Parts: sequence; structure tokens; C-alpha cells
Amino acid sequence: MSLLDVENLRVTFPVDGGPDVRAVDGVDIAVEPGEIHGLVGESGSGKSVTARSVMRLLDGAVVEADRFDYRGEDLYAKSEAEMRTIRGDDIGMVFQDSMSALNPVMTVGEQIAEVVRHHGDVDESAGLLSELRRKYVTGTSETAPSWRRAVELLETVGIADPADVATTYPHQLSGGQRQRVMIAQALGGDPSLIIADEPTTALDVTVEAGILDELRRLCDEMDVSILLITHDLGVVAETCDSVTVMYSGSVMERASTEQLFQHPAHPYTKGLLRSVPEGGATDGELTTIPGSAPEPTERPDGCPFRDRCPAAFEACADPLPEHVVDAGHATRCHLYTERDDPGEVAWDADADIDAGVTAVTDDSGEPSPTEVTDG
Repeated sequence: MSLLDVENLRVTFPVDGGPDVRAVDGVDIAVEPGEIHGLVGESGSGKSVTARSVMRLLDGAVVEADRFDYRGEDLYAKSEAEMRTIRGDDIGMVFQDSMSALNPVMTVGEQIAEVVRHHGDVDESAGLLSELRRKYVTGTSETAPSWRRAVELLETVGIADPADVATTYPHQLSGGQRQRVMIAQALGGDPSLIIADEPTTALDVTVEAGILDELRRLCDEMDVSILLITHDLGVVAETCDSVTVMYSGSVMERASTEQLFQHPAHPYTKGLLRSVPEGGATDGELTTIPGSAPEPTERPDGCPFRDRCPAAFEACADPLPEHVVDAGHATRCHLYTERDDPGEVAWDADADIDAGVTAVTDDSGEPSPTEVTDG
């Protein structure tokens, strides 16, 4: 059984005086125990809306799904009081902008300790008056179990001198340190699932690599599952076990990371892979997908990618079918089904897209997913 199992998710935002906006339309997500699952796509594809729907943090939105189970229980059948416990106890979240997500007038140790008191296993009062006293008068004692746990968590996520860092404020830390603080905060209640929303945005490549290594280590050593939201295929290749590719609110392809990079099926996935600089090169002209993603209120009928797809044909205006490429690998694309003309047959995945995409292999014969070449 999947840890998180979402089927046919639809998220609609009502708009006064205008048409409602369907931000997410028919999304399926399955996160298995102990894995890192990547949710990848361009900005505006609905990744963050999908993630926040898991946490039930979409005020004003209408969220519908055929299934929305966490550990076999329907998250949308829970009361708000039950969800406040689940957020932190069972599911933690690392937000994209650490400077906005962290309280600027509280030390980072205090912020982690507060999560530990509310969601961890410590015998300390977490009532309103006690928290207000700590926040504005006394602070948390450095001998308190919640503070000691906060320091331990800072050490767990690779912070040097964690006892000293715990007494600092967010503005005194680097971007990479703040991201590690947020990961420590997400771990405060010992959750089974962490949702990480673009956790390495605006970080340099060295710091990014350290954060990704930390997420991988936490997954391996602490048996934490991670839903990793990103637009960076390099991050997916280095970190994720499986991938869901989104475009304009819909799922285009789902596969293991190895399957996706070795045998991409959807034209959008191929376009994303072709846009990665070959061999890490930074000179020359980059390959791009012509055009831009449609506004949610202006999506074409059928496949939302059809106006940018070089292989689009008449059937692409019809509702998307799902084609199973292989075990654990599925794509939603008309090119893999019979065309309307009986004389036309199923699409040859390597013949219709200009140049195609193949994965480069290294000397060991293993795929090097971040290196793609036209072929």
C-alpha cells in the first residue's frame, strides 16, 4: 500500500465576477514508503498547489479527488483539529522561501523546539499561555527536552556548531543554513512524509548538492518518504526514485527515474530532457520548447500541451487517455493510441519527434540522466 495515494485530484479556485480557475485537473500521485518521489514541471504547472492540497493549506479552493489517502485513511474526511495533528506528526513540509517561512523575531532553536513540543514526544506544556511566555518572556530553557531535541535535529541535518546556531535568528544564517533549519523543523514531529517545495531554489550548486545529499540520507537512514517538488531535472536525476511529470495542471507521465531518463514517452518529457545542456555545457544555443504554457483559463481542449507539441494531430483535442508503457511507467498521450484514420497506426515514439532523446551512458553502462543528447 502506498504511503500517499491520490487519484484524480481536481483543485478549483472560485473567482468573483469571472470564470473559476481549475489549477489542477485529474492528477494522480503515489508516494511509496521510504522513497523520494519527484514532482516536476515548468513554473505554473500546478506542483505546489498539488502539494499544498495534501496538507490542506488551500484556503478558498475547492478540492476534489476520487481518492486522497494517507496510510489508507482519507485526509479530506479528517476534521481540522485532526489535520493540525497530522501536520507535523505525520507530514512535515519544507517551504520554498525559508526567509518568509521562518519567524524573523524568534531564534531558530525556539522555532524547532516549538514544533517538538507540539508534535514530538516530550513532556512539556504546549498550551497557549506557556508558549506565549516562552516566546515573549523567558525563551525555552537550554536544559529543556524540546531545546535539546532542537539542537540534535540541527546536528542531524548537518549544521556545524548546532548549539550556537540554535541561538541565532534567521537573518544571521546563510540560505543553505536556513533550508537545513526548515528540514530540521519538518523533522520535529518524526513524520513519515516530508513535502519539500523547491528546497534548493536560489542556492548555489555546491549548497544545493549538500541539501539534496541530506534529503537522500534522511530518506535512507530515518525511513522518511519525501515528495520533492522541483523544475530541475538534474535534481530529479540525483535524488529521486520515481517521478511524476506535470504540465498545465495535468500529469503527462509517471515512471521510475531510471525509466523516465532512459525511455521518455511523452513529447513534453522529451522536450524537458532536450533542454538540459548536453554534457553540462554552458556555451552554445540551448534547445527549448517553443511557446509557453497556457493560462489556466485558456487551456485548449484535450491535451494541454497540444499547441506546443510537434507531433500533435486531430485526436489531441479529445480527452487524454492513459497508456501503460511498461510496469510502473505510464503516459497520457494520444500518440500511443490508434488514430481516427484506420490507415494510421500507433505512434512510433522515436520517429515523430525531431531528433528524439536518448540517455548517455557512462563507462559502467549505467545511465547518466543529466546528460542527454539528440539522437
